[in-house]
Amino acid sequence: MLGVGLLVLVPALGLAAFAIDPPADPFGGPPPALLDLLAAPGIGGLVGGTLALGVGVAVGSIVMGGLLAFAAERLDFAGRRWLAVATVLPLALPSYIIAGAAARSLSRGGFIGDLLDLHRFGGVPAAVAVLTVATAPYVQLVVRSALARSGGAAEEAARTLGASPWRAFRCGTLPTLRPALAYGGLVALLYAASDFGAVAVLDAPVLTWRLFEAVTHQDLARATLFALLLLAVVGPLYAATRVLRGGEQHRSVANPRAASRRRPGWLLGGATALAAVLQLGLGLVIPVVAQTLWVVEGLRRELDFAPLWEPVLHSTAAAAVAAVVTAGLALGPAWGAGHRRGPWRALGEQVAYLPSAVPGVLVAFGLLLSGLAVTRGLGHAEWYAPLLGSGVLLVAGWSLRFLAEAFGPLRASALQVDPRLWSAARVLGGYPRRYLRGVVAPALAPGAGAAVLVAFVAVLKELPVTLVLGSATGLRPLPYRIWDRYSEALWHDAGLAGLVLVAVALVAVSLTLREPVH
Repeated sequence: MLGVGLLVLVPALGLAAFAIDPPADPFGGPPPALLDLLAAPGIGGLVGGTLALGVGVAVGSIVMGGLLAFAAERLDFAGRRWLAVATVLPLALPSYIIAGAAARSLSRGGFIGDLLDLHRFGGVPAAVAVLTVATAPYVQLVVRSALARSGGAAEEAARTLGASPWRAFRCGTLPTLRPALAYGGLVALLYAASDFGAVAVLDAPVLTWRLFEAVTHQDLARATLFALLLLAVVGPLYAATRVLRGGEQHRSVANPRAASRRRPGWLLGGATALAAVLQLGLGLVIPVVAQTLWVVEGLRRELDFAPLWEPVLHSTAAAAVAAVVTAGLALGPAWGAGHRRGPWRALGEQVAYLPSAVPGVLVAFGLLLSGLAVTRGLGHAEWYAPLLGSGVLLVAGWSLRFLAEAFGPLRASALQVDPRLWSAARVLGGYPRRYLRGVVAPALAPGAGAAVLVAFVAVLKELPVTLVLGSATGLRPLPYRIWDRYSEALWHDAGLAGLVLVAVALVAVSLTLREPVH
């Protein structure tokens, strides 16, 4: 676990090394002054836009995801089970695909934009809408699980004492949902603050997009400034949400009695229907329909389509390797968080969650600076290009970015291993190898499979780490192809690649869903 913790710190150390001792300008000028760049016009707007985006998405996803979770667990209406599954399917769609389809379809010239006489779908408000739809399923899954564990005894007792339905929910159930809501809001906030693809497509003035622009233009001083500002924005928000999550995350009821379902009134039913329409419409229907129309238009105009076998092969192979590496790195922190006590348990959780608090483009940039600092410190700057081209930094970036995704399933499986079995194995003469093979491995197998699958889907969709660290490796996965075609306005090619990526991701996501549909 200590080795993984040191790996987590590598991007931050590279960033700190450059900030403290920046190299001189390649044309002979002095090292850039970060404080001078801080006074540049527009910096305050970027910080404000990033804060507005993160807070707006967190609030929107809590409201939408929480409402859909409540509808799935506590309401009774036709098609409830189907709706509960369908509304989490936007998890399979990358935010840049949702944003690209929405920007084209909801602006002038799009099939919905012309119908509703819309001018332009873009900027921070549009990014809030897109990322809310992309993150609400996370909140929905977490809150629904918490609702199932909490049962309905407290709420029904309040109703028996004469409380209204809203007061019974607010006093009896809502307090038990606080950790789940805070955790879901944390995931949504970090996702929004770290997003690059959607804000780039929608031209939202936020720090992640400007950071990527600075990296691609090799303006390392400006990129370092944006990275430090991004850390300054995300860090306090991350800490505040962890505090709001509180120490009640393990509060649950043994053998909870399922809450009775009730028919929704017109207000609750209308709000649920509106949330479902927004979630499915913007997060699934519009992207799939828009990309299909782009492909059909390309066929009608007899345009050439670039072959997809190489991007598909690169995507699946690279995602499979990175998923296995990510699950392997997450195993130590997951075991420590599940079986250690005191500071070791907290250390395991922080090691897993902290990388997720750092935007992907910042992780990639930090690894770039770390590689540059190490090769420069060793006096062999010529080693930097082979290191970048080897793919080591790319796999490290993917693994750090999605360590938390693999940590959750592995920690849940680690908790299933009774620590008393180790003492029993020693008394009975069971050697560590037999104990690991006969007890630990079977208990961890389901969680390991789920961790690999979740990490595979996450890596398959990842854009900023792939763009920053993958170009030198020669890999051209599907996200790279989609971004390249978006940049060149080759919508028919982007649509075909996007549909293939969505299909592969939907298959993988469907394997992670355990919700029976009747």
